Amino acid sequence: MTQDNRSGRPQGRPSPGESRLSRVEAQLRGPFLLFFVSAVIWLLVASVLGLISALQLRGVSGEVFTFGHVSAAQHNLFIYGWAFNAFFAINLWLTSQLGRFELRNAWLVSLGAIIWNVALTYGALSIFAGDLNGFSLLEMPRTVGPVLAVAFLLSAFWPIVAYAQRPTGHSFASQWFVVGASFVFPLAYLLAQLLVLWNPASGVVQAIAHSWFIQNLLLLWLGGSALAAVYYFLPKVLGRNITGYYLASVAFWTFFLFAGWTGTASLLGSPIPVWVQSVGVVGSAMFLVSVIITAINFHGTLSTQSGWSLAWNSTTLRFISLGAVAFTLYGVLNALFSFRGFNAVVRFTSFSAGQEQLLTYAFASMVIFGSAYFILPRLTGSLWPSTKLVHLHFWATAIGALGSISASLAVGWQSGKQLADPAVPYAQVLTASAGLASASLIFAILFLVGHVAFALNAFGMILKSSAPAVEGRHD
Repeated sequence: MTQDNRSGRPQGRPSPGESRLSRVEAQLRGPFLLFFVSAVIWLLVASVLGLISALQLRGVSGEVFTFGHVSAAQHNLFIYGWAFNAFFAINLWLTSQLGRFELRNAWLVSLGAIIWNVALTYGALSIFAGDLNGFSLLEMPRTVGPVLAVAFLLSAFWPIVAYAQRPTGHSFASQWFVVGASFVFPLAYLLAQLLVLWNPASGVVQAIAHSWFIQNLLLLWLGGSALAAVYYFLPKVLGRNITGYYLASVAFWTFFLFAGWTGTASLLGSPIPVWVQSVGVVGSAMFLVSVIITAINFHGTLSTQSGWSLAWNSTTLRFISLGAVAFTLYGVLNALFSFRGFNAVVRFTSFSAGQEQLLTYAFASMVIFGSAYFILPRLTGSLWPSTKLVHLHFWATAIGALGSISASLAVGWQSGKQLADPAVPYAQVLTASAGLASASLIFAILFLVGHVAFALNAFGMILKSSAPAVEGRHD
């Protein structure tokens, strides 16, 4: 069975002869826009905080806005605010479209969105007040965790319902990845809350649980949701089948079987059992199977019949194809630098930050941007107000991501080599880090410019929306 590949309109309204919204889209329009507006607001806040943290690396500081507070808040708001809200919306739209699911309980989804964002606001303010934990992406007070879990179930349960109620027995790769991601995250999050915060495990088990949670969050939830979008929009916009689509089921199972076990590779060299570290190394190597298959699916599709040229001329695919390339590169680097020899070089450097940014921004965020350029015109019945802002958004974010990731990886490798050489003075290592801090300020400005351009365009489109909210055609 091939993915739905009807031609799409990534940059404009439906044709004048048809109703702007299908009944499926009309039902989910309100929750989608609530999630999306929240996501863009958090993206802007996270961008400002990113600029502040970059300035602090240059010596600018304050009492409340200390680097630790700003960095933790920026990281949490980018992931839980921007990425989560955006994927709540996109996953619901994808599964509703593929399953022809009419959302008749939109108020529950909207309630979940409100609870999620109110709890996130409280968590961010608590971080600035000094009430934070010492674990990455679990910094918010532990009382926020159960509230976010409930909000997640209200918001992300409906794609599973849409899949279960699909009118035929057929299913698509996009549905598999969304359903898998929606099942995995709440289990991983609640277990991490229990083992790391509420009833901390003894000894090194706490660190193992945290590393496992991070990989489940970043790879299985964000990565799985982004892969679902690529599997949908690539054939949809190009109007052709995915190359080697019969391999997609293997990509799905290897992805969800091995991605979650790659986390302990980040603990190589730490005082945990060697066999636990080896599980992470093997998991990273096996995860490469899924990366290779998705590369065949995505790059194979783009490499035939002038696919790359068509993708460059489509706003949607320009972002999504860039994201697909980033995912392949991330998978290769993740496997390569999970082996002990290479890992020993980049350990305790900026290299891991570059890898995470490659996954969360160059892959997941670029896919979100591309999806928005396809979905928003359909739901609003409006054109993007400014093509110049579209181009500014792409070039600012693409250059910012390429520069920031390349700098983090290069400086991380260079610093690791220098730290391993006893003949190199530590002051020389610090010089390279200072150069990265200067570059980070430039890239933070580029990100902010790109995100402001995107927000102005998106909010302008939503404010002049002409699409009906409750009526629509039957597909």
